[in-house]
Amino acid sequence: MAANSSTDLEDFPLSPRGSVSGEAFYEAFLQGQELFTQLPRNLIHDPYIDLHALVKELVAARAGTSTLFRRRVDADEALTRFWLSKARANAQWAVILNEIPQFQGIAIKDLREIGQASADVEALPKLAGFFAERGIVLLYEPALPSMKLDGAVFTLDSGNPVVCLSLRYSRLDIFWFTLMHELSHVVLHQEQLVVPITDDHDEESEDLIERQADRLARDSLISRGDWRNCSAKYDQSESEVIEFAERVSVHPAIVAGRLRREWNKHDVFAKVLNAVNVRKVLFGHD
Repeated sequence: MAANSSTDLEDFPLSPRGSVSGEAFYEAFLQGQELFTQLPRNLIHDPYIDLHALVKELVAARAGTSTLFRRRVDADEALTRFWLSKARANAQWAVILNEIPQFQGIAIKDLREIGQASADVEALPKLAGFFAERGIVLLYEPALPSMKLDGAVFTLDSGNPVVCLSLRYSRLDIFWFTLMHELSHVVLHQEQLVVPITDDHDEESEDLIERQADRLARDSLISRGDWRNCSAKYDQSESEVIEFAERVSVHPAIVAGRLRREWNKHDVFAKVLNAVNVRKVLFGHD
């Protein structure tokens, strides 16, 4: 992007992190410019502010574990980094404006209690407040067009974990699995969250930390013992799905979605899975 194409960038601010060298910040700035050219023009509302936020996101990545910082520049990377830059900025404002307390930690046993909230659809709008009281920022940053991302988790300089969901799918089972997956990263991998972990649940990951988070998310929603004895695996009826869900205190969509994924059958339990539109519950529109 030319420096004077839409705004004058000669006074672009220096690194927001004192621990980042001028050379590293300059490299992040150059990559930010290159990524910026990959973004659809309709996503750019203020070139100065948007580029600044994008470069800060790249600086944050460089300040973390360098091996997790991807250097390739393409449209997917640009969309992801741009989305993350918006999420980080909104999370920082959320901490300040809502006086979110310091994060004191979260344990595996807490995740099961959280998972049981899935049974009450009307509780969805209250989740952000529930997590804020515990020092965790829960955000919904709408997916950008063609962006293949369900959620991300990272920590702010304040130490507050941020869980951000894109809601690219409006199904309740996907919402809850993504939320529990990101929270599992907070429980298991908090020290690694200086650099955001991003997740696309359409793709099976062989990465160890992703497999660990997947397992804990599944077990937190439905314990392994309960799942082994899930009668709906054998009596493949909607009524059995609903009955089992009531028995283990989760929404029936959680059970139906897990069965659909394990069976690799995308035409079963459509009524159960489409009964709730998460975007409508949270925002009043799809």
